[in-house]
Formats: sequence, C-alpha cells, structure tokens
Amino acid sequence: MLVSMPTSATAARLFVYGTLKRGFANPWSRRLWAEAMFLGPATICGRLYDFGPYPALVETGRKDEVVHGEVAALRRPGLLQDLDAYEGPQFARVLRPVRIEDGAALDAWVYVFRGPLGQARLVAGGRWPVQ
Repeated sequence: MLVSMPTSATAARLFVYGTLKRGFANPWSRRLWAEAMFLGPATICGRLYDFGPYPALVETGRKDEVVHGEVAALRRPGLLQDLDAYEGPQFARVLRPVRIEDGAALDAWVYVFRGPLGQARLVAGGRWPVQ
C-alpha cells in the first residue's frame, strides 16, 4: 500500500507515550493509528507521572530523564486539533525534539502536562503502562 506523507513532515509527527500508543482499546488510539503510520519507538526528555487511567509528561530540561513512547506520522495533520480536544486543557501540545530508536533526532508534537500533579506517582524508567 502506498502511503502519501504530508508536505510538512514536522507538522505531521506526533510523539505519544500513554493512552494514544498503538494497541490501546480507546477510540482515540484506534482513530490515530487509522490515520497515521508508525515511525518507531522513541524517547523524549522529561518525567512521566501516573494518574491511574493515564500518564502525564512533565518537562524538566534534564537530559538524563527520559520518557519512552512512539512516533506517529499523521496522514492528516488536521487530526491534531481533534486530539487537542481529547487531551483537554491541562495538556499543551508543543513541538519538541525526540530521539528515535536509531539515535536520530527529529521534531514532533507532544502533549505536555501543565496541571497540578496532586497524588500522581512518578513512573521510574519513564514507561507506561507501569508493569
């Protein structure tokens, strides 16, 4: 199957680390991956917190703290506006560098948590779901 990539690759990449990853049963994950191509596993600098039903990425500026996830290449970049509504007001979509499995860096959109952490637990190792 031939996949046509959007003209602006940067605007069409999304790093996901929680309920939007492949294989999750929620409708938004299924919708994302129906409209995206898997580019591979990746990491981003930050800390991951577990809120129970979902995780939250918090930026720290420290290169020794990483969150693991996946990069999607969106076939329809307009999907990002729909995902903004799903993520809600406590998450901001920002463009950040991510490191893919082969070590190369690329820019991708990511949802960063901007709300209070409350009783959220730090996820050691930066992988969600916590096993």
